[in-house]
Amino acid sequence: MKKLSLIIVIFTLFYSCKNEVTPIEFSETAIENNEHVNIEIIYPKVTSKSDIASKINSEIEQTISKNIAFFEDDTEQLSLEASIKDFENRYINFKKEFEDSSIKWDANVSGEVVYNSENVITIAIDSYTFTGGAHGNSVITLLNFNPKTGALYSFDDIFNNPTKVTELAETYLEKELNISKNQNTDDYFFDEFFKMPENIGFSDEGIIFLYNTYEIAAYAQGVTEFTIPYSEISEFLKLLE
Repeated sequence: MKKLSLIIVIFTLFYSCKNEVTPIEFSETAIENNEHVNIEIIYPKVTSKSDIASKINSEIEQTISKNIAFFEDDTEQLSLEASIKDFENRYINFKKEFEDSSIKWDANVSGEVVYNSENVITIAIDSYTFTGGAHGNSVITLLNFNPKTGALYSFDDIFNNPTKVTELAETYLEKELNISKNQNTDDYFFDEFFKMPENIGFSDEGIIFLYNTYEIAAYAQGVTEFTIPYSEISEFLKLLE
C-alpha cells in the first residue's frame, strides 16, 4: 500500500509539472535614430515564434506607432518603421519651411512588462513626443493580453460587475486627489460625471487605474494613478474566478 501511494504521489507531481504553464518570455528591443530627429524606443518583445507571439508583438508595435504618429489621420496603416520614418520626414519638411528654427523633434518610448502570469500579461508603454510648442505630448498606455491567445482583454473581459468597480474606483480617486466632503470628482472632469480611465492594468499589488494628462483636470495635474489592492477588488475580477 505504501509503495502504491508513493507511485501515485510521483505521478501527480510529474503530471502537475508537465501541465504547468510557462510564462511568456520577453526580450528588450531598442531602436535609435539621431540623424535628423532624436528617436529612442525601447520596448519588450516576445522571444518565441508563434501566432500568439506575433499578435502580442504586433499590438505593442502598433501602439507605439500610434503614439509617435499621433498627428496622422489614419495610424492603423502605419508600421513601427513607417511611423518613425513619417516622424522624421515631417520634421524635415518643417525645417524647410522654418529654416531658422533651432527646434529638434524628439520621440522617446519606453515599454515595460508590468505583470506576467498564466492568465494575463500587462505591458506599460510610456511615450513622449516633442514637435515644438510649450511642452511635449506624453501618454502612458496599458495593454492587457490573454497569454493563451495573444488577444487584448476588454474592460468586460476583466470585470464581472462594472458598476461596483466604477464605484470603488471613484472612491479611490477621491482619496488620491484628497477631495474634501464639499467637493466631488465631477470638478475634475470639466463639470461632467465621473469617468473610468482609459488605461487599466494588473500589477503584483492590485489593479492599476491610470488617467493620462488632459483626461482629468488641467495639464499641470499630470498623470493621475492609483492601485486598488486585490483584497478589495478580487471578487469583481473574472480572471481570478
